[in-house]
Amino acid sequence: MSILPPKTRLEDLALFGGSPLFDAPRPMAQLSAPPVEAFLDNIRLAYEGRRLTNDGPLVRRLEARLAALHQVPHCVAVANAGLGLTMLMAILAGGRRGRVVMPAFSFRGLPHFAAWAGQQPCFCDVDPHSHTLDPAAADLAVTPDTTSILAVGSPHDAGDIAGLEAVAERHGVPLIFDSVYRAGATADGRPAGGNGRAEVFSLHATKLVNGFEGGYITTRDETLARLLRWQRNFCFPGPETLDLEDQAHVIGLNAKLNEFHAAMALASLDELDAIRARNKGRHEAWQRALVGLPGLALLDYPAGETQHYQLAVLEVRPAWPLGRDETVAVLRAEGVAIHAYYSPLLPRSSKGGVQPLPVPVAEDLARRFLQLPCGDHVSLGDIAALGNLFRFLAGRGRSVADRLHAEVAA
Repeated sequence: MSILPPKTRLEDLALFGGSPLFDAPRPMAQLSAPPVEAFLDNIRLAYEGRRLTNDGPLVRRLEARLAALHQVPHCVAVANAGLGLTMLMAILAGGRRGRVVMPAFSFRGLPHFAAWAGQQPCFCDVDPHSHTLDPAAADLAVTPDTTSILAVGSPHDAGDIAGLEAVAERHGVPLIFDSVYRAGATADGRPAGGNGRAEVFSLHATKLVNGFEGGYITTRDETLARLLRWQRNFCFPGPETLDLEDQAHVIGLNAKLNEFHAAMALASLDELDAIRARNKGRHEAWQRALVGLPGLALLDYPAGETQHYQLAVLEVRPAWPLGRDETVAVLRAEGVAIHAYYSPLLPRSSKGGVQPLPVPVAEDLARRFLQLPCGDHVSLGDIAALGNLFRFLAGRGRSVADRLHAEVAA
């Protein structure tokens, strides 16, 4: 993949008719892949044994390895993380309809999962530094109708876990974590996976551990793990589920992970240290590329913790000559497949949610951040070239903004 020379004139920008900086899109997702031989060796075992799904040996091996990675006794593999969250919200609601407290600054699919679980999302504000659910806001949002609290770990920060656990305990409400960006990271020296009643992780190709698709739930609660295993396979009866069949509120579905996805995830796990090392190299390259640029700040990862360095998130501050959305438009025209960071999850844009209190922090954060290219399809040279583009924009950004406004007005 080739890169054009640095921009020197406004007309060089692709937004104004110039050639794009990149001849192929540079993504913002992990997209790592293990050696194909490792994947084929794994899947050959399943193929030759004709055990391709239904809790096969590769899925069981994957669950054991992930439980060890997260230092928890139970790991339940599922077809995707969204199903894992839906299953947890449904089980923990105990058969009643109610509200799930969740952050107003997060993945837009969360309220949909709540709706599938028969619950109504209740949006709360977030901490301005960690971008995670604010315990004080969650505390005020809990009502007798609350069936669970759904916290979401940000790629850079796990948030105030102890504070949220205290809120959940005070109200007697189960706490679960969407931790799809927390695999391979620690908080207070402990790996993600053992917090709250359960945590949910993703095996999507865009995440740290690539299973093409898939997800898994970690928990220290043996009964919850057994319910999840029973639920993911249609709640079929069996000798190991006889004492569960009075749980009438648990609705069965097909959420099993098959052996093909497990084969890929196992091979990816073997490469975890190498993936993290490459991610760290790209993060350090972004730090070098952005040094000294006024109005731009790369979100850093806390020191003293094991990190995955999976995402590169950029804050666009008032000193930058372009607005956040204008910056995104310039980059996308240059062949950068990026978009703004999270949008606020508010009732007007989600599935029947409620918003008991204002969410000024979430609304402010949603105007300031964008994701930068990262992952295994982005080279150090790509990052250096984008650093040169940012330096050009730092000097000519006002002219770029004026021209954009003039074209809109015309």
